Amino acid sequence: MTPRYAPIEQEAILLKAVWDMIDDMVNLEIFEYPMTSRPTNLVFKSGTHKRVFAILLADFLAQPRPSALPFAFAPSTAGARETDRTYLFYLDAIGRQPTLGADASGLAASASAFADWLNAECVCPKVWLPGLDLSVDLRVSRIWLLKVVGDANKHNFSRLDARVKQIRAMLARHGHEVDEGMVYRSVPDFQQWFYTDVFSYHASTIGEFLDQIRRALFAYLSPEFARAWRRGDRFEGDYSFDIPADIRDPLALGMYWDLMNRMRDGVGFPAFTVSPYLKNTF
Repeated sequence: MTPRYAPIEQEAILLKAVWDMIDDMVNLEIFEYPMTSRPTNLVFKSGTHKRVFAILLADFLAQPRPSALPFAFAPSTAGARETDRTYLFYLDAIGRQPTLGADASGLAASASAFADWLNAECVCPKVWLPGLDLSVDLRVSRIWLLKVVGDANKHNFSRLDARVKQIRAMLARHGHEVDEGMVYRSVPDFQQWFYTDVFSYHASTIGEFLDQIRRALFAYLSPEFARAWRRGDRFEGDYSFDIPADIRDPLALGMYWDLMNRMRDGVGFPAFTVSPYLKNTF
C-alpha cells in the first residue's frame, strides 16, 4: 500500500530532493571556482562536466513521479505552464503553504524567477540546418530547448523518438514539413546550435538561478535548524535534532535529518553574480 505523507513530511522529502539535485549540478567539481569580486561567468571544468550538467538539468526540469512520492499538491492540467511539470511547481506550492518554516516567500520568489525565465521564448535567428538545407528563425521556449539538449546528451539517436517527433512538430509550426527520418539525421545540427551555442551561453545564468534557489532554501530552513539543533553530552561534537512531531514516516524522518545535517555545512558554493552580458541574448 502506498504510504500517505503528512504535509510536513512531503515538504521535507521534496526539499531534500531539490537540494540534492542542485548540489549535483552547481558545485566545484562541475565548475571552476568563480570570480566573486565582480559579475562573472561560470566555467565548466571539461566538456564532460558540461554534458553531465545538461543531463542533470533535464532531470530537474522533469516532473516527479507521483506514484513514487504521492504529493498532495499537483499541477493543474488546465492552462498549466511547462514549468508546472517540474520541481519548480512544488517549490512554489511550498512557498505558498510552508510547514517547516514560517516564511518561504524567498524560496517561492527564486523558483518563480527561474520558471518565468524558462517559460520565456528563446529566439534563435537564422539557424542553419545543413542536413535539411534550411535556415530558420526558431522561436521555442527555453525549457523546451533545455530538455531537448539534455535528452540528446543522455541518449543515442535510437532512443530519441519522442524528441524527434517534437522537433518535427516544431519545424512544422515554423512552416517546414520535414520527413521524420531526416530529422533524426539532423539531430547533430540541432545540437550544434542548441548545445554548443545557446546552452553554452545560458549555462552561467542557469547556474545562478539554481544557486539562488539553494540559498533561498538555506535561508528558509535556518530558523528550523536553530530550533531543532541540540547539543549532546555523550562525546565531543555530539548533537541531535528535535524532530517535528508530525514527521513520523521513516523515509521522511531520514530526509528531515539529512536536511538539517546539510544546514550544518552551509551552501557550499561561493556567492557569485553573472555578468549582464550573458543575459541579453537568446
